[in-house]
Amino acid sequence: MFQRNTVLDYPVLLIKSIGKKSFTALGKVINRSHEVVSRMLCQQDKSVTLMEQLSLEMFKLNKVLYLAIDDTLIRKFFSQNMVGSGKFYDTKLGICVTAYKLFIAAISDGKHIIPFQYRLIFAKELMKDPIESREQMIQKIILLAQETFQNKKIIILADGAFATKILLRWAFENKISVEVRMHSNRKVLYKGQQIAIRDIKNLQPRGRQMARTIQIVWHEIPLHITAQRRIDKHGVETVVFQASTYAAKPSEHVKNYKTRWPIEKTIRTCKQSLGIGDCFSTNMQVQLNHIGAVFSAFGLVQYEMKKRKLDTPEDAIRALKHKNVKFLDQYFSRLRLRF
Repeated sequence: MFQRNTVLDYPVLLIKSIGKKSFTALGKVINRSHEVVSRMLCQQDKSVTLMEQLSLEMFKLNKVLYLAIDDTLIRKFFSQNMVGSGKFYDTKLGICVTAYKLFIAAISDGKHIIPFQYRLIFAKELMKDPIESREQMIQKIILLAQETFQNKKIIILADGAFATKILLRWAFENKISVEVRMHSNRKVLYKGQQIAIRDIKNLQPRGRQMARTIQIVWHEIPLHITAQRRIDKHGVETVVFQASTYAAKPSEHVKNYKTRWPIEKTIRTCKQSLGIGDCFSTNMQVQLNHIGAVFSAFGLVQYEMKKRKLDTPEDAIRALKHKNVKFLDQYFSRLRLRF
């Protein structure tokens, strides 16, 4: 007998609805009040379990997985009363805005990606004495990923904001493969000399080489630094640098770091198509529950994208919007995810 999974109700509404994803707007999809929709929103831990089960199902045949980490701002321009929101500098707008700062860790096979864990990072004025540091939080999530995806190699991917001494030393000591962007002005020890990465002549790709890797020491941490040549559509050439805690060919280091791109697309799709910033509750837990439901919806979209061999999550969302809510509830419930 078919058993409906109620954890899917709210994520399905997010996929089906058009425009803003407030409780009132979602209620219009099924002709119900905003109070009914608010009761459909499950707790954060249920969404995390759903995402974990989806990723275990989708990536069960993969031997190598990538754990991409990033953070983003969820702007709340017109609210001073949303608990947990604070003032953060928005690099795109060039001003401080009221927002939630969201940390995301997502598991990927290089093409498809599912959010795995998420946390709110509080502004300094709200959290003067944090319970744990950002590095401690990341370490716990990495260990959780290793425990969840046993017998699989996991490579951690992050941008330059996460290239800290604490995190890289911990990863090296624990034999964890990490690939991070590294600023060119970092001074490292190379052949007994302290030198900025950009000034190491042996690191620059030569001739037709697109990448080159050398070994260095940074704050007593042995690392591999890769320089990658980039040529844009106008023929302008630049060189970017990345650091890793494991040995590989230059082309492999470059390829691995490129698999971080899906987390950027995850954030974009969750903002533009699934309404991650459209919850108007002043309750922080409701905000977290909504974020979890958005990530669950994105996971279901990724499942459809992989199953139908579609090119983008937006293609999958358009395909799913043509189905009615009852069909989607039954369709995804047949995954028989364990809770």
